[in-house]
Amino acid sequence: MIVVTGASGNVGTHVVSQLAAAGFPVRALSRKPAAAPSLRGVEWVEADFEQPESLARALQGATRVVLISPAHPRMRQHQVAVVDAAVAAGARRIAKLSGLGAGPQAPIRLPQEHYAIEQHIERSGLAHSFVRPNLFMQVLLGSADSIAGDGVIYAPAGEGAISFIDARDVAAVLVHEVLRDDVAPSVREITGPEALTYAQAAETIGGALRKAVRFVSVEPAAARDGMLSSGMDPWLVEAFLELFEIYRAGHGAAVLAAAVESALGRPALTLARFAADHAHAFQRAA
Repeated sequence: MIVVTGASGNVGTHVVSQLAAAGFPVRALSRKPAAAPSLRGVEWVEADFEQPESLARALQGATRVVLISPAHPRMRQHQVAVVDAAVAAGARRIAKLSGLGAGPQAPIRLPQEHYAIEQHIERSGLAHSFVRPNLFMQVLLGSADSIAGDGVIYAPAGEGAISFIDARDVAAVLVHEVLRDDVAPSVREITGPEALTYAQAAETIGGALRKAVRFVSVEPAAARDGMLSSGMDPWLVEAFLELFEIYRAGHGAAVLAAAVESALGRPALTLARFAADHAHAFQRAA
């Protein structure tokens, strides 16, 4: 049995559907399983990262685990609880969705937290794979309303180039890793096939929509005020701003798409492909 946590999120949804399509039995964990899609071979189970007993029940019988959870002030505690439940259940392998730059010298909180979780997994004795992607292309869907309405993407990104990666590719690499039978540890740092500025990303999306789309860089202070006023958690706001500070400084431009191709046997998906596949989402948002 393969257990997938965070199964209703950007990446988890694709992990579940890809495993189901390949005929593997999947137990998909969600806080709201009733709202999940019905897929052959998929058992949706209610579980809460803050309730260890629910995790223990959900992990019973698990042999392999795909570990995904949202960025959160208690992300480390949440994922450690899943790892401990997986060990107690007798699981053999875990594939963790981590973040590009995770390591002992990580300068910002998200990769710091991911690295601490990776260290806990290494100590657990589980066979493991860490998949470390760059920024998801799906983040651009958060600008769908402003793209559909005014043809604008707003972000505190400046002129920094980012090697955006499609969450569908991230999911496929996680599936590849969780199905491995060897016990050698694996770290895959993955990106899309090109590094683009937000201005170039806006132009690419505009090409798919056949309309002009432009990028407006937002000052970090204004971005902070906007996110806080929308009700975002302050910890998450600061984590987001830290990440974009790194991107503005040019540290998100490395292209590591060969690692995607080596796992999947095909090239990583381009932003142009992503924009074409999601054109309907951008067009109907307004």
